[in-house]
Amino acid sequence: MKNIWFINEHDAPPEFEKTRRRYDMCKYLLRLGKYKLHIICGAFLHGSQNKYAYDKNQKKNVNIDGVDVHILKGVKYSSNIKRIFSMLIFMLRVIFFKFPKDDKPDIIYGSSPHLFAALGALILAKKNKAKYILEIRDLWPETWVQMKIIKKNGIIHKFFLKLEKYLYEKADKVIFLGENFNYILSLGIDKNKVYTISNGVDLEEFDKNMSSPIKLNAEKFNITYTGSIGTANNLDELLDLAKLIDNDAIIFNIVGRGPLKEHLENRIQEEKISNIRFYDPIDKTLVPSLLRSSQALIILLLDIELYQVGISPNKLFEYFASSRPILFYGNTVSDYVARSNSGISVPAGEILKLRDACLKLYNMSAEEREELGRNGRNYVEENFDWRVLANKVDQIIESV
Repeated sequence: MKNIWFINEHDAPPEFEKTRRRYDMCKYLLRLGKYKLHIICGAFLHGSQNKYAYDKNQKKNVNIDGVDVHILKGVKYSSNIKRIFSMLIFMLRVIFFKFPKDDKPDIIYGSSPHLFAALGALILAKKNKAKYILEIRDLWPETWVQMKIIKKNGIIHKFFLKLEKYLYEKADKVIFLGENFNYILSLGIDKNKVYTISNGVDLEEFDKNMSSPIKLNAEKFNITYTGSIGTANNLDELLDLAKLIDNDAIIFNIVGRGPLKEHLENRIQEEKISNIRFYDPIDKTLVPSLLRSSQALIILLLDIELYQVGISPNKLFEYFASSRPILFYGNTVSDYVARSNSGISVPAGEILKLRDACLKLYNMSAEEREELGRNGRNYVEENFDWRVLANKVDQIIESV
């Protein structure tokens, strides 16, 4: 059996993190019966207001459904400077990680929520003469540039560009979550070693349908957003949309947490927006029931060049799985909503068209909305169920 070690600072056990990509992937890889799987992650939980996995900042080894998870001590951060320090500490702990005697790696699979973790994974692979697969979740440093965190062509940008290219070149295989490889190929990377494995949804778990504690107003037409409340989620424009809807039968629900939640709540009070409801996040296993209790679902993207190469937001695949029509607001080659005819797509920046799309969904018959929802469900079953995606990962592993 091949020993595969996944390295990602933010792959904490699913009881702490809503992102289940690694655990859903591992679940179906294990069923193939030919791999022994391990995960190395950090103890500090990103975006969790200074919380740690298991409430203790200590090295800990646990087994999650047959996957050995090694949780390394983490560093708290509340600013970009401290976050970079945390990244460096995690990289060093990865580099000096000592494998159990019987579990030496055949393949190290490094994921890049940041490039330092990916670099640590590469160095660890070289030390142990293992093959190296690099998974690109976000295009660093391009993400930071377009979010205006760092200056284009500044010293920091140039440093990360060199590191990024080096990692691509040294990887045996590169897995990208988006569909458009042009940015990666523009760096001179061999296209034959670049693959797409998007995010997805574990339909086996999704369909358990545990009851949500959030009870939406059954007398209203509920349009729901679930997930992070940050800059990338573009929820200021959801508030702009709510102000444009002159129909008190339509209500918008925002379920989640993030750094911009207080800002949005202040806007609602100051501008007297009456058709928005905020709810605290709920356990991921309870989300399916919440989505199904909505009449429509919404996802909004910032209008930035980065997203045009393709996106793979987890929430979108959950939306598909819920069999509900979707309002999609963004500019991307990966317009899965239009491709599957599962809702209405509107280009980012066209807020009046988004208003019209919202009212169009509201005025549809229930049968028309059900058909859109079925289209989305069929689409995710065929393309984005983790049972399907894990087979693609298996093929890449076998080709290394």
